[in-house]
Amino acid sequence: MQVLKDDVKKSIRQAALSEFKKHGYMKASIRHIADAAGITPGNIYRYFKNKEDLFYELIQPVYEQLASYTLEIKNEVDFKLCKETADHLVILRKIDATILQLFKQSSVELTILLNLSEGSRYESVKQELITLVYQILENVFVTTKETPTPLEVNEQQSARMLAVTLIEGMSLILRDYEDGDTIKVLVDELLYLYSAGISEKIKLQGQC
Repeated sequence: MQVLKDDVKKSIRQAALSEFKKHGYMKASIRHIADAAGITPGNIYRYFKNKEDLFYELIQPVYEQLASYTLEIKNEVDFKLCKETADHLVILRKIDATILQLFKQSSVELTILLNLSEGSRYESVKQELITLVYQILENVFVTTKETPTPLEVNEQQSARMLAVTLIEGMSLILRDYEDGDTIKVLVDELLYLYSAGISEKIKLQGQC
């Protein structure tokens, strides 16, 4: 009997992942999940309280991993004395490596977390990543000035724009591709282009 229950729950989880990836959290339908799992909607509620509970069970593990890795990187940004541009670019690459590692382990769940979690408790995750990258870029721009001073408004806007487009770029790659090797190549290329652009911006900043 327990084996049958486990099989039903596994079918629900697989159907739910497919539904959330196709429609996102807000538009996902318990009825569609039940149909795909070959059961009635009422049977789903024997295993999960509601759609939020089902989404939580699927997404929470990858969220906890991402949150743990992000906290480690944030602590490094906050407490490590990064003096060279290369120090900060190494930290950006750690974000790259973290996202790729999580993709290898839980590709569908990570894609849903970053792209399709609007309306859930996880909808701020992407913004948290953007804020982390902004903090890194802010440190890069400040520490590479001839006389370190707080960023001007236009410099803050530039750092924010770079942070947003970097994380959005990674998210789009995860959304549009499923092959792990292709994703690694594209994310690495994206980070390389940003690193080159940031280095050039810093060089021009030093000439002003």
